[in-house]
Amino acid sequence: MTPALSFRNVSCRFDGADVVDDVSFDIHAGEVVCLLGPSGCGKTTSLRLAAGMEVPSLGEIYLNGACVSSAKQMTPPEARGIGFLFQDFALFPHLSVYENVTFGLGALSGEEQKRRALELLNAVGLSGFANKYPDTLSGGEQQRAALARAMAAKPKLVLMDEPFSNLDPQLRDQMRDLTLRLLRENDAAGLIVTHDAADALRMADRIAVQNKGRILQIDTPEAIYQNPLDLHVAAMFGPLNIMADKETGDQIGVRPSDMALAGKAKDFSVQGDVQNVRAIGPDWLCDITLSEGLFWQALVRGGERPEMGTNKFFVPRARLMLFKTQ
Repeated sequence: MTPALSFRNVSCRFDGADVVDDVSFDIHAGEVVCLLGPSGCGKTTSLRLAAGMEVPSLGEIYLNGACVSSAKQMTPPEARGIGFLFQDFALFPHLSVYENVTFGLGALSGEEQKRRALELLNAVGLSGFANKYPDTLSGGEQQRAALARAMAAKPKLVLMDEPFSNLDPQLRDQMRDLTLRLLRENDAAGLIVTHDAADALRMADRIAVQNKGRILQIDTPEAIYQNPLDLHVAAMFGPLNIMADKETGDQIGVRPSDMALAGKAKDFSVQGDVQNVRAIGPDWLCDITLSEGLFWQALVRGGERPEMGTNKFFVPRARLMLFKTQ
């Protein structure tokens, strides 16, 4: 099957530095891939390359098997048949919600435009908002309108740049689920750029962790969370406790949520002094000082409040992450 989007050894250089460095990946129809990384890692530039807003210094980009970007040729963004969903919603303020949704549907008859727009507004819960203007909508309503506009022309690929970061947590969850549903219903591929691991874990079929322009690892959310290739990848999914292996010098990584006060004899264990305990909903976040002078945290699931002072914590061997020193 021909991928909806392909990057083939793509690099993009600004001021003598590779902002995107030899990036290759495919996204297939109906698949959602998330580019996850810290600010300045090259993920937004990668998105802009896919959109045709930047020119690659090296490599090629393909849409549905056709080369649309290289150092020698460029298909403009408006000719790529791509949908866009941005952090700031980017709705046209002088157009109504209905006019925003139908903006890119000029090839359809008026009746077809109306049918498609009303179908989408109903799908995103804005069926009574067609004649309203963006400045009269809440942030969540604006994002729903922007999603309807992104899907209006039935694109094969939707590019999303930090699309949920301006929404409160409850709205973020609703919009993630709604966006996924519309992508699936339209068999559209999605490329999401985010620094938020929750976006990636909740939405992506595969996650590509990017750092200093390069893709460090690409895999399913479960595989990349449980088996990160290095510390940079592991750290993108939350806090880590780190300890050097005394025999090999390699680093052992432990997630606070994998630590418990009870365990089995074969489990990895550490002893430390619990100096502070905070309630995190039904769980307990413990600040611990180990005998080696390391500061660790443990997120103890449920149960009674952990005692202050010396405690032993257990981690199943399968949950340990081992990283070779370079």
